[in-house]
Amino acid sequence: MSYSAALAGSPYPWLAVSALFLGAALQRATRRARPRYLGDDREKARASKWLFFSLFLSLAVVAALGALFVPGPTRLVPPRFLYFYTACTALAFLALRFRKSLGTITLFLILALALTAGLFLRSLTAFTGETEIGRVRVLAARDGEMKLEILAARGEPVIRPLAGSYFAPVVKVVIFDDLYVFFGAKTWYRFEGFTSFALQKTDTGQSFRQQDTDYYFPEPQGVSQRLWALFERYEGQIPGVRSVQVEMDLKKARELATFSLRLQNDGGLQIVELP
Repeated sequence: MSYSAALAGSPYPWLAVSALFLGAALQRATRRARPRYLGDDREKARASKWLFFSLFLSLAVVAALGALFVPGPTRLVPPRFLYFYTACTALAFLALRFRKSLGTITLFLILALALTAGLFLRSLTAFTGETEIGRVRVLAARDGEMKLEILAARGEPVIRPLAGSYFAPVVKVVIFDDLYVFFGAKTWYRFEGFTSFALQKTDTGQSFRQQDTDYYFPEPQGVSQRLWALFERYEGQIPGVRSVQVEMDLKKARELATFSLRLQNDGGLQIVELP
């Protein structure tokens, strides 16, 4: 998730801008109309006052409509947003109406609010972000055999037959602590290839058994094998590293289905079927 997507998906930035313009409109409405220069007409000053009031009020309405329609009406749920809107409007009005007494304090409050919002959006992007490392299209799946079209994020598509009815990407990952993820660190990975499994009956029920057919990329994408092995060897001694492991998640092959392989920023591999 990018910052632009986060801004477009949340009504809070739109409400904050609308509240700012509404506060400016209220400041104009409650301020006495005074000529700026000696000799100016008081009626001209009054007309200018209400002209700016109408302009700011119109901009506030436009931004409020943006909060309603850009993220979607379902994202705008009272009364939480009403409290936020009222507080921002009051803050903007006081800062503009009483600039000398409250202007400096309000400026620091606005800067603190902007910093908090930026950190929130950064953490939201970090913990909800994901990286698509490849796709798989099942060309055929029957009689305990499957044929896969494998497409890594870089490189040409490869068609491989595999035994079994479940495929499993083999991805080596380095997962960082949440604090590092909060400040933008993403999971390091080495996408090596695919293996397959078959569901077989046993005396106690059913179990997955790995098959002999594997496929490994000639040039795996991601970090080098030497670097990953270094992290694996010194896993407990490297600050900020939460886990060094191999992800091998199974997914049942459905004929003509396409799957996206998505690595989460805070660790874990998801295999999502595409529509």
